[in-house]
Amino acid sequence: MATAEQMAAYTAHLRTHTSAQNKPVTELCIFKLRAPYTQDHTAALSTFESQIAANTAPGNGKPNAPGIRRIAYGFSVDDPGTFVWMLDWDKIQDHWEFWQTEAFPPVIGAITELFVEGRPLVRHYDFGEEGMLDGVFKIARVVVWDDGEGRARELGNRGLARVRQVREAYAVDMDEMTWWCSLLGYESEEDCRADGGDVRAGEGAENHIVGLQYR
Repeated sequence: MATAEQMAAYTAHLRTHTSAQNKPVTELCIFKLRAPYTQDHTAALSTFESQIAANTAPGNGKPNAPGIRRIAYGFSVDDPGTFVWMLDWDKIQDHWEFWQTEAFPPVIGAITELFVEGRPLVRHYDFGEEGMLDGVFKIARVVVWDDGEGRARELGNRGLARVRQVREAYAVDMDEMTWWCSLLGYESEEDCRADGGDVRAGEGAENHIVGLQYR
């Protein structure tokens, strides 16, 4: 489990990457659940909400989560071992500073308990001031891949027949700016599946239908 001291050293390195700073970003995390929780989503959600969401959801005067505008989370509909968590940040520096707050230990402790060891797929995307999808979209398709050829913006997924809202952007993270995310909002799982055959995604993409809760 990472310590505050380790994260402080990492932050010093990240601060040299100035192009990512001083603008809203959306952090998108794709985790793989540990075996006991793949079949027990009730227990997984209880731990996530009591230890992670409780320390990161905005509002209620939370002093340890400055800069967090909104969070959303949910399980992959088709892959019970995958969990998605998103956070809208005022700026990426707020995320770095969160690592030094009292809220960080319970959050990282729950992450260690719930999710497979090793670095999860975590990137910060420049969706602009709007951030993640609007909260009315409880069903989303989340598509993430490393677009080494730089064609994702040209192709995109805005022309899908049934999609109601689209957020697309490259990541802003140091050494990871070729990563692309298509975040697609739907009114129903049926509509999301109907568009599935036309979704554009790169080789090796993470591609999940997710039932989202917003806070």
